[in-house]
Amino acid sequence: MALAFFFALLAQRVSFVGDELDAETLERMRQREVFLQEQMTQQWLYIENLEKSRMGIRALLFSPLSYWKIWNVILFLVLLFCFTRKIYKKFQDIRSSTDEESSVSKMEQQEPEQQQEEEEDLLFADLIWPVRTHQTNCREVHLLFSSLIDICQNILVDTFYPVPECPIGVGSVYEGWYPAENIPVFCLLVPLMAPHGHVFRLDLGTTGQLPARNSRIRVHLECTCGREQQMGMRCFLHSSKKQLRNQHPSLLKELCTDSYLDVEKTARWFQALIKDAWDRMRFPEECELNVEESGRSCRLSVTDFYKQVFLVNILFGVQQDNTDIFLSSQEIEAGKIPSTTWPQSCAVAEVKFFQHVATRAEESNFYVRYMQVCAYILAGLNFSTCELKTMLMQLLTAIPLESWQGKYFLQRMDDILHYLRCCVEVNRLNHFFIGNEDVPAEIILPQEFRASKPLNLFEYLVNSPVRQKQALEEVDELQDRLASLLIYGK
Repeated sequence: MALAFFFALLAQRVSFVGDELDAETLERMRQREVFLQEQMTQQWLYIENLEKSRMGIRALLFSPLSYWKIWNVILFLVLLFCFTRKIYKKFQDIRSSTDEESSVSKMEQQEPEQQQEEEEDLLFADLIWPVRTHQTNCREVHLLFSSLIDICQNILVDTFYPVPECPIGVGSVYEGWYPAENIPVFCLLVPLMAPHGHVFRLDLGTTGQLPARNSRIRVHLECTCGREQQMGMRCFLHSSKKQLRNQHPSLLKELCTDSYLDVEKTARWFQALIKDAWDRMRFPEECELNVEESGRSCRLSVTDFYKQVFLVNILFGVQQDNTDIFLSSQEIEAGKIPSTTWPQSCAVAEVKFFQHVATRAEESNFYVRYMQVCAYILAGLNFSTCELKTMLMQLLTAIPLESWQGKYFLQRMDDILHYLRCCVEVNRLNHFFIGNEDVPAEIILPQEFRASKPLNLFEYLVNSPVRQKQALEEVDELQDRLASLLIYGK
């Protein structure tokens, strides 16, 4: 527009000067003006077309862009719906499987929790009284003397001495409750079998007295005629003295007194026998076996390669039929008893009872803690460990084994002392193996033990009010000692 106005003004100016110019020049100027106007018109048309084309391009660009946004939103909603449905279906599957396995999952969750509680219970009891036993040394001592007994049997071939069998660990050390801080004495009971041509007959002494205190072992000769070649011996009953001259003497002449097996003679014979077996094993020079003089047993001290000393006490016993009761050489009282007396012993039955309990309990040696604590606070008082063990065995059969775990330690100790007080007040504590229907069937007892009336171990209190009063005072002392142990640790 500005150019048009300029050229129009120029034309007017030229017309004004036209008087001085010729006609040809004016004609060229008009043609030039027309040309410029045409060019201006074309420029305007071009600009208008360019604007229209730009608008079309914008429309082409922004139109699909708007549709893309819409489709993108739609696609997002579709994906969200599918994802939500998938999660819902998965949740339904998990919910149904959870309903089916709820009981299993609860048990699996309870197992670690229960294990943790048991560990905490055991830790609580260990803080009060940590259990320390001699079980490793017990196994080593038993293995050593089992080997020595095997050699003894080879030595005794073609002789008529009693045949020793595999030893049985008995007493507080093998039961596990012997105090760990004390020097242990490993007690072994060696069963004795009658040699060829001999028979052991048990004389239980006074009728009705259980356990028998004055029982004896009578040695009889039996006829071996017809079996002489098989047994490699002549019959002691039907052979002449001349025929028996080259044969080892019978047991009656070696270890018996008035046809009864003599405990003291047997002890001396076995002391020499075990020494001979030790020498034949050819141990290193650092290992030693010393035999101490003892009337009714074989007391030994064994020094191993590391100069550690083990004290061993070997008892002898003859089994009563096929039961767990033995006639043993164990001393039952401080006084002197005849050398031909072999009192009845329940030591093997007691060991079997604690083994029976251990196999049925979660903590195999849980009872050891109670026995050790009771033995500790019992020191110096008149109550014997035998009476204490009897009470514990009775309570172990009366109270469920799961109630003896560590968290119940204080309650069970209170039960033991309360039960002791009740027994003292009524002057009665029944023997566990005599007349007791609750003895486990795994423990084999003679028929007279099961059929007999219960034996009262507190019979000595019945007619002695003074001793009963003293026993009640000692029960109070035991409670005070237990309280001191729990508070001060001693």
